[in-house]
Amino acid sequence: MNFQTQINPQVQWLTPSPLWRELSIATDVTAYRRPVILRFASDSFMPELQGVLLQAPQHLRDYVAQGETWQNPSAGLTHKDGLPLKLFQPVQARFYLIASSLICRMPGLPDHSISTTTGESVGFVIRQLRPKTGFTAADCAIYNPTTCTEYAWIATPGTGGAPGSVGDQPQWALVSGEDLVRGEQQLPLAPSQTGNTESPERTRQTFTGLIPASRRQQYISAQTIGNGNGATTPQDPRADLFNRQVVTPWGLLEEWWNGLDQATIASNPVYEHSAQQSSALILADFGSFLIAWLPDVWAAIEDSSKVRGLSSAEAAFYNKLGAPLRQAILSANRFDAQFESAGPGAVFPPSGYVPYSLSDAGNDIDPSTLLAPLAAAMPPLSNVSQPPAPQPSPQKPSNPQGDYWFIVRCVYLRPQCGNNIISPPSQPFQLASYFDPDAPARRIQVALPVDTSPAALRKYDKGVSFLISDELSAQLARMPSLQGLLNGSTGNAINISIGWICSFSIPIITICAFILLIAIMIALNIIFFWLPFFKICFPVPTLKGKS
Repeated sequence: MNFQTQINPQVQWLTPSPLWRELSIATDVTAYRRPVILRFASDSFMPELQGVLLQAPQHLRDYVAQGETWQNPSAGLTHKDGLPLKLFQPVQARFYLIASSLICRMPGLPDHSISTTTGESVGFVIRQLRPKTGFTAADCAIYNPTTCTEYAWIATPGTGGAPGSVGDQPQWALVSGEDLVRGEQQLPLAPSQTGNTESPERTRQTFTGLIPASRRQQYISAQTIGNGNGATTPQDPRADLFNRQVVTPWGLLEEWWNGLDQATIASNPVYEHSAQQSSALILADFGSFLIAWLPDVWAAIEDSSKVRGLSSAEAAFYNKLGAPLRQAILSANRFDAQFESAGPGAVFPPSGYVPYSLSDAGNDIDPSTLLAPLAAAMPPLSNVSQPPAPQPSPQKPSNPQGDYWFIVRCVYLRPQCGNNIISPPSQPFQLASYFDPDAPARRIQVALPVDTSPAALRKYDKGVSFLISDELSAQLARMPSLQGLLNGSTGNAINISIGWICSFSIPIITICAFILLIAIMIALNIIFFWLPFFKICFPVPTLKGKS
């Protein structure tokens, strides 16, 4: 009797097949067992990739991404300068693809077929690496699960909050298992036919996907939620809203005021006027925040007899404000509608409003000290009937040189089997900012008109229009001169309610911008000596005017 045994081969991700021979015999086979990042420096990178994979797969090694700068461009397995791998953006003439092979662990390592009819699919995920306690971001340059933790990108959490609320914003979630995090975004992988150097008559399959390096700002500014796998504990956005509407403007007002000398303030009353007007707007926002999120505290400000009904945390915050500030908030709230409807020529203060300046020396409250008692006084988010406030601020300011490390993992989804095949992590990499000093620059050529005579320039159509409203026109009319504006003096606005539409010719604007740019560069060259690095002119003897 013959028995047939069906063998279920083990499926795994490996580096693309053209790199197997070279990477499998290395002392360290980590690169052989993980996806590889390919780097291209042309907008036609997809046709270039297809040509290399199908016609010259042995040259794929020349596209392996390496650390580089614009001064020392580098790619390929033989070009390793020890620089950290940093992915630049498409605007900087760089494109990066993740590439991998999905194979069966059988003799010959045959390609594994994707059964789309049963719901199988492939893709890749981007994860952020963060150092564990006792380690720094630099320790994430080499992947090590004992020093770094992975965070998954949840593009659309969909926690049921109101549209635009923090629960619907892209976030990072801690990866607590070996599978995907629920809601983790999966980017597409596309199959490409790959030549076989060992058997030219047979082709293999390589999966590739474009790494979205231009999303850097979105990735680094997102908040972190819960511990992954669906557990979401977003930070309270109300404290951040208070910080943006009240604390930060208040602090900036004090910083500006403290930078003025007393002689300047005494000689020009416009400074005191500006401080009072800014204070009134901040106090009005303060009152609106209390009405929305601390109604009991606001009721006590309106009627002091209700103080006894406050909780201990609410009473602590109420007392922290002090009587003068509470009265100023109440007064600003009563005139809030007049503040909002006031146009450029409105008189401040409105009749009946007593100004209160937050920048006065007698006001000894540090606005940053209000955050802690405010957070303690606010009710839990679960008890709030109104939708949450907008998305909180970023995790921390972005360092242009890059503090964040990322990895890519390829994913083979098998819903029928109940377990997915996740690849080992790619080489850790950073995402370059738009203004990264190491980034290459695209070659941009702006052709200025050859014939700049008035008769020739008049031929160009007026294709640029600037619409100036009557409010902005009135504001501009109050500026007698640049020197006067620097001295703080402003004139009277023109009381003619007329909007303006100014049309300009694009070539003329280009000439003016070019002349202004050169003038500024020459002027600042006295300080920075940067003109030799900015301008390179090449003589073109065959160019003739009006030709």
